[in-house]
Amino acid sequence: MQPLDGFAVLVTRPRDQNEPLAEAIETAGGTAIRAPMIIVAGLDDDQTAAAAAHRAAAAEVMIFVSRNAARFGVELLQSSGVSLEGKTVYAVGLGTRAALETLQVADVTTPAREFSTEGLLELEGLQEPRIKGRQIVIFRGVGGREDLAKTLRLRGAEVGYCECYERRKPSVDLAAELARAKVKVPDIGLATSLEGLSNLVEKIEEEGIDRLFDMQMLVVGARVAREVESMGFTLPPLVVENPSDQSIVHRLIKWAEEEA
Repeated sequence: MQPLDGFAVLVTRPRDQNEPLAEAIETAGGTAIRAPMIIVAGLDDDQTAAAAAHRAAAAEVMIFVSRNAARFGVELLQSSGVSLEGKTVYAVGLGTRAALETLQVADVTTPAREFSTEGLLELEGLQEPRIKGRQIVIFRGVGGREDLAKTLRLRGAEVGYCECYERRKPSVDLAAELARAKVKVPDIGLATSLEGLSNLVEKIEEEGIDRLFDMQMLVVGARVAREVESMGFTLPPLVVENPSDQSIVHRLIKWAEEEA
């Protein structure tokens, strides 16, 4: 018997990140319902992308705040002929660092424990004595959070953005995916970002399947967890700080053991 036998999991990551996690859940015996709640795509505006790459070329410090930022950011730099050699590189978490290392970016620093903006801001290399007067570029999607840049500016750094991808709402038919899996209410749903959670709630309301608000949720990070109850879910969420597939599946298995 597998540890997730009999459990249906709603997997909501962007499509290119959804499949490895869904397969890991199935390997553990669970039913993975694939319902991506975000579409991630590169920028269509070449002029904007070129300007972002130019800013990055002048920076001494580069911060990547997601795996998508790593993927699209490095791709943009390479296509623009901008080298990372000699740059100080930070990643928000282990998944982002792994994505950078896969792209041949070495010497990437991450937080030791809290994989978030707050964790980055605790790093010694991003304290005022180390960054005052230095140029920093943050690689992110269009319209990301401002907290990191604001704090670094208060510490005396010159901070710019390289917005190298955008997030769009999906066209997935949630009710159809549930029907295909022969599941009325998944035992647990995953939300790895606030935007993904918001899109899930919007999709539930649009399709009139309010019964999903009774679903247990597993989310990544305290920030997303704080929003679950206010968005209408009836159960307190389970929380993981590490967004890796391994960490999520491990927590799912622990939860399944507690439910058995």
